[in-house]
Amino acid sequence: MKPLLPLWGLTLAVCALVCAQDTTAGRVVVPARNTTQPRVVNAASTHGNITVKTYNGREVIVETPSSSRSERRDQTVDGLHRIDLPARGLVVEEEDNVITVRASTPGPENLVITVPVDTSLHLRSTHGNVEADGVHGEVEGASTNGRVTLTNISGTVVASSTNGSLKIDMDRVDPGKPMSFSSVNGSIDVTLPADTKANLKLRAVHGSVWSDFDMKLTGGQPATTTGNSDVRYRLEFDRTIYGSINGGGAEASFYTVNGRITIRKK
Repeated sequence: MKPLLPLWGLTLAVCALVCAQDTTAGRVVVPARNTTQPRVVNAASTHGNITVKTYNGREVIVETPSSSRSERRDQTVDGLHRIDLPARGLVVEEEDNVITVRASTPGPENLVITVPVDTSLHLRSTHGNVEADGVHGEVEGASTNGRVTLTNISGTVVASSTNGSLKIDMDRVDPGKPMSFSSVNGSIDVTLPADTKANLKLRAVHGSVWSDFDMKLTGGQPATTTGNSDVRYRLEFDRTIYGSINGGGAEASFYTVNGRITIRKK
């Protein structure tokens, strides 16, 4: 039983952090214990949307709005009475300015998280949309079956969806960090400040690329294979082009299999 003690201690620490908050109404307030450094929020949901908004406070507020789904409640089954389980499954942990939020309800469970402006985000949903607005930091947004919408972002963005579109609007781009936008089945629409300096890698397997930036483009770079047992030398050109805007700068990759890539100038 001794190996379980550290985990039990962590559970107690998390409980002490949130038990004083209004958890019965689906609301948890995580106090700001260290305001000298930006905070990081890692949030994951399986069957719900994740929405992040900003405000002028220092705490991080996690809310799970009541679901509108209806559920059949049989009064009796062969003379037995139903015992209802809690409607929500939610875990909130905080350690060293990193806040982890996990929604684990079997049915749809949306997360609404309110954060200080200078917060970095790592957001992932399996069957839901991911949205964030007004954040200044490093933002990662991913969904398997849903859209990713990031608005008024300052910093850097890594966004991806398997079956969904990306719509990104940036106020400022960190010149020292790479960005990536990818979707398998969905379009990519990214708006960047007019003075953004970036080196671009663009690939649309079954789609097209559109932009109002003045881009300096170069052709695709061939991939070669040598020494193969079946083919001694192979040269392949794919539908990838390279370019730069405003003289080049941070690396920015755009990739979609079935969709259109649109890069707009703000």
